[in-house]
Amino acid sequence: MSTTAVFGLNASAACAQANPAAAASAPAPQASSTIGETPEAAEATPPQANAQQAQDIVVTGSRIVRDGYQSPTPLSVIGAEQLATSTSPNIAQYVTNLPVFAGSSSGRSSTTTGANGTSGINSLNLRSLGPNRTLVLLDGHRVTPAVALGYVDVNALPQALISRVDVVTGGASAAYGSDAVAGVVNFVLNRSMTGLTGEVSSGITNYGDNESYKANLAGGVAFADGRGHILAAVERAYEAGIDPGARSWTRRGRQLLANPAYTATNGQPQRLVYDNIGYMTSAPGGVVSSGPLRGTGFGPGGQVYALNFGDIQADPFMRGGGWQANDLRPTNAIAPEEKRSMAFGRASFEVSRALNFYAQGSYVKSQTDAVSTTSYMIGSSGPLIQLDNAYLPASVRARMVAAGVTSIRVGTLNYDLGLNNQTTQRIATSYTAGADGKFDMLGGSWDWDAYGQYGQSKNHVSFPTNISRSHYTLATDAVRTASGAIVCRSTLTNPANGCVPYNALGTEVNDPNGAAVAYIRSPSISDLKVEQTVVAASLSGEPFSTWAGPVSVAFSAEYRKDKAFGTVDADSLATNHIYANYAPIDGSTNVKEAAFETVVPLAKDKSWADSLELNGAARYTKYSLAGSVTTWKAGVTYSPIPDITFRATRSRDIRAPNLQETFLPANTARQSIFDPFTNTTPAFDQTTTGNRNLKPEKADTLGVGAVFRPSFIEGFSASVDYWSINIKDAISIISAGDVLLLCFDGSNPALCNNVTRVNGVVTQVVSQNINIASQKVRGLDFEATYRKDLDFIGLPGNVDLHANFTRYLEDTIDNGISAPRKALGENSGTNPPLWRTTVSLGYHLDAFRMTVTGRGLSAGKQFANYIECTSNCPASTTDHPTINDNHMPGRFYLDLAFSYDINVGGSKTVTTFLNIRNLTNRDPGLSVTGNAFSNGANAILYDVDGIAFRGGVRFKL
Repeated sequence: MSTTAVFGLNASAACAQANPAAAASAPAPQASSTIGETPEAAEATPPQANAQQAQDIVVTGSRIVRDGYQSPTPLSVIGAEQLATSTSPNIAQYVTNLPVFAGSSSGRSSTTTGANGTSGINSLNLRSLGPNRTLVLLDGHRVTPAVALGYVDVNALPQALISRVDVVTGGASAAYGSDAVAGVVNFVLNRSMTGLTGEVSSGITNYGDNESYKANLAGGVAFADGRGHILAAVERAYEAGIDPGARSWTRRGRQLLANPAYTATNGQPQRLVYDNIGYMTSAPGGVVSSGPLRGTGFGPGGQVYALNFGDIQADPFMRGGGWQANDLRPTNAIAPEEKRSMAFGRASFEVSRALNFYAQGSYVKSQTDAVSTTSYMIGSSGPLIQLDNAYLPASVRARMVAAGVTSIRVGTLNYDLGLNNQTTQRIATSYTAGADGKFDMLGGSWDWDAYGQYGQSKNHVSFPTNISRSHYTLATDAVRTASGAIVCRSTLTNPANGCVPYNALGTEVNDPNGAAVAYIRSPSISDLKVEQTVVAASLSGEPFSTWAGPVSVAFSAEYRKDKAFGTVDADSLATNHIYANYAPIDGSTNVKEAAFETVVPLAKDKSWADSLELNGAARYTKYSLAGSVTTWKAGVTYSPIPDITFRATRSRDIRAPNLQETFLPANTARQSIFDPFTNTTPAFDQTTTGNRNLKPEKADTLGVGAVFRPSFIEGFSASVDYWSINIKDAISIISAGDVLLLCFDGSNPALCNNVTRVNGVVTQVVSQNINIASQKVRGLDFEATYRKDLDFIGLPGNVDLHANFTRYLEDTIDNGISAPRKALGENSGTNPPLWRTTVSLGYHLDAFRMTVTGRGLSAGKQFANYIECTSNCPASTTDHPTINDNHMPGRFYLDLAFSYDINVGGSKTVTTFLNIRNLTNRDPGLSVTGNAFSNGANAILYDVDGIAFRGGVRFKL
């Protein structure tokens, strides 16, 4: 990515109005501020400032402050103007439109989340390496994670005060510490803001749902002759969500199932993907899943019917027949209901040039509610109904007697227990106090900064309508007493156990508010507090010069402590819920580190070099549990002529184990994954655990690129960069699916000990975090910007073009046990497509602005390592199973943004705007991976709302 998109900054935007072409032709960013600093003097630059001043308002991706320095690490700057004309409802969504992001999550992508509490979090994922490998900063300071996984919720940042977003792609651990493996995203505050700004907006989809509104107010005021400054902001945002089944694509019944006719020699694919798939061993009111009464179903009012099995039967699924009634995908919310309130304040006071005190604090309260399917029980996991069950229809009892069976196993979707919903409430607070300043020493100017920060995130996660396994078993085992009363069998021997009988045979046969349902229900509850304490200091300056200019150095040191403490309900501890059995956590880690950076100019204004500079950094880090590690970076920038700059970076980066990976005790979640032993897809418990012996991950990063600013094309800049990140000793959990496959093919028989079976059916798979994996990603980034007045063709106004394109070349994942898996182009999960692009074309005429944005991604596969075939297929292997349809579609989305400024006197303006996202209403690609109860869409990669409209007003007073 190039570093030319700087005209969105306040002063740059002002300059662009006077001279757009000059602003657009700015060179790669000059290091006049650190990634963590807002150049306040520059932001206050009046509109009459010249283009050269605009060029200096940039960041470097390091702690070095140096005019004329060009960053060797690719960097993109998203300015205030771009954010203001975005069609996205929040900053996180806009940022993740950049092609360098892949696999970022949002509320729409986490509606099936059970145990980790990430529902509603907008996390950033550079290079598809995971949100915990992308470091998120606010004004150069770490942001307290929202959950023990280390994910930062970008929605918790004061969006009304963000002046720009700096995205550094490439390893930056030597400059900023752990987690910066894929890069750094820094949200920069407009710390010099004065006056009052605000926004009131609302939105809706073309389907009339997901009504939303946002209102924010931000203000700044100077006092004591400008030596002091106060900032404050408040915000309230709401989205109503999108109900289950509210889009037709959720009702297609697209699903993966085993081919019952497959053999290793008959040329048929082992696995099938079709529409019109539903369960055959579970139904809304129950269906007998095996034995002589197999297919006997119980419908409304307990009415007995015979299930229509359809033409393909592959336990637990079938195609056709009565599939639609037994399909869970329309029972999962497309988008959650989200509420968020935020307050932020900052104060600073300059005692002298050398000493400026500052303090800031924030409070964010958010809540997410999402419907997450039913309390489903597939096949043998359903209730056992005895011959003397009080609710058993007489006709079924007679058939049981005739068949000589005394019990039947009923798979049920438990519609009478209603749809479950997950609620996540999160309160995040953060407090920072520090001081900074400038002073002269050794013949040069020095900058220093020291601060202390404390933040916490309190998470309350619950499934209020979850059920107790043990109570359900007792309640469904109902019998009649001698007087004809229906009671739980258990009360005949234990009258005081409180059991209330429940009818598991049919729908609309139980009172949803009755005593039986109340007895069965047992809320899953997790209360988790994540805390982070940081004490840090940095010093940078220019102690001496070479023949080519001053040498810059920066020193920094940091102490950080992370802590997590959580409690859960009793049934979760006993793994007694049907799913979402939360786990407690209690642990803390701390780290001490010190770093050094330098920039050394070697040539300036020579015949063979317009400029040549070296950049280096080193950091020593000592973790309380994970040991010590040294990270480093070496970079170079070389401009043979002013029109072109070559750059290269090589670095060693790290990610330390997060709190959940380290301290999580046994944590159980419900899964439904293919079992190669039985050629079925059973529902079972996946149990994962932490590991206190984990070590930091290590990554080797390489970046090589060039920035072009041809003087003969006024207003044009472009860049191309090759990048490669190779992670070793990666912390990974061997997935339940891999445990089953590696046990099955004999490549790792020890993993068979992690599988529990009852009567041959999987009931539990155990996994643990371990430093065993590796991952390598490579690709190419292209970026171009062009801004030009149209007077050269006799038209008014000006246009600006932004084009970002990422071509992924490799994404190889090695779990350390089985053969490496090439996941590139796997569009069904968090892995990157072959390419992504975002192109925006803006037109600006006086008070009117219009922007057209295209967002594109390439077609891909459901499973990158599968072989697609319909006949003459090779024999399936563990590494390369065969499948009849492995396609995931590509998409190109069109967005429109319109705005008009109304001057209400002096510098006071009111801006009206209308944004339209996904103008052509493209449906998402449907994924068959993961749980069979998800709504089917990969909301990480595709739009799921339909056409989204948002309009409102912004004002500046």
